[in-house]
Parts: sequence; structure tokens; C-alpha cells
Amino acid sequence: MRALYSTHLPAVKRYVLQNGGTGNDAQDMFQEAMTVLWMSVKEGRLVPDTDPGGFLYRVAKNKWLDVVRSAAHRHMKVVHDDRALDHGTDVVDDIEERIVRLRDVYDKLDDKCRKVLDQFYFERKDLATIAEGMGVEEESIRTIKYRCMMKLRAFRKAISGEDRNEA
Repeated sequence: MRALYSTHLPAVKRYVLQNGGTGNDAQDMFQEAMTVLWMSVKEGRLVPDTDPGGFLYRVAKNKWLDVVRSAAHRHMKVVHDDRALDHGTDVVDDIEERIVRLRDVYDKLDDKCRKVLDQFYFERKDLATIAEGMGVEEESIRTIKYRCMMKLRAFRKAISGEDRNEA
């Protein structure tokens, strides 16, 4: 799994960054693609000769396109995935400031959101383990995680600093 991650995440990250996302968005899409790959293998739906890297890229790309097409992201413009990523001076100058803004936004989430996201992303627990610990069904945790991530995505402008000029 580490080899898949290190080999194929850069292509997904490049695509998501080209299409208005962040590095964290790319990691989220890749994580979800890994889950789809795992479930496909487990359920025997994956053709034996299928390239896992290509499969991961397609799933992540389609998931990101769904995000871009959602109402919260209608202002984004999708570029072709074969377009080269420009690493010029567009890189955010002050990463520390952006991290502080991200922490402020994260602190605005309710306790349940922070608990689920902390366990899933930082403690690397699976949804079933989190559900068991909280005494709820796994599908409830999946829904909570999804809604919490949508709340964070809604704060994208505050995290990137774009809202400073609008106030």
C-alpha cells in the first residue's frame, strides 16, 4: 500500500491542484480511491490484470470532479489533466499563516466532527473502529465524516486567506 501511495499520489495531487484543490484535497481523494480499490479487490470486482495506479487515478479524478461540480465549487474551472503544473511563484508564501487559519477553522467544528476527523485522519482508525468506540453504526460515522469534510471545504476561502479582502 505504501508503494501505491508513494508512486501514484503525485499524479492525483497534480490533477487536484490544477483544478482548484489543495494538497489536503488531493490526499482525501486518494484516500477515498484507495478505499474503493480495497473494496473492489475484496468484493472480487477488480479485473486481475487491472493497473492499480490507473484505477486509483481514475477514481480520484472522478471523485474530485464530483466535488468541483458540487454547488460549493461552481466557481472553479477544470483544466485538462495532461496540462503541466506550474511551480513558479504561485506557491503560497506564508505556510505558517495558512496553518494558523486552518487551525482556527478546524476549531470552529463541533466536538463530534473533530473527534471523528481526529480519529480517522490523525490516529488512522477505520470507520468501523470509530463507530464501535462511539457506540453508533459505521454508516453514521461515514455520514458524519462526510458532512464534517464538507464543512471544512466550505471554509476554503478562510483557510486560503481569500476572505481577507472581502471583509
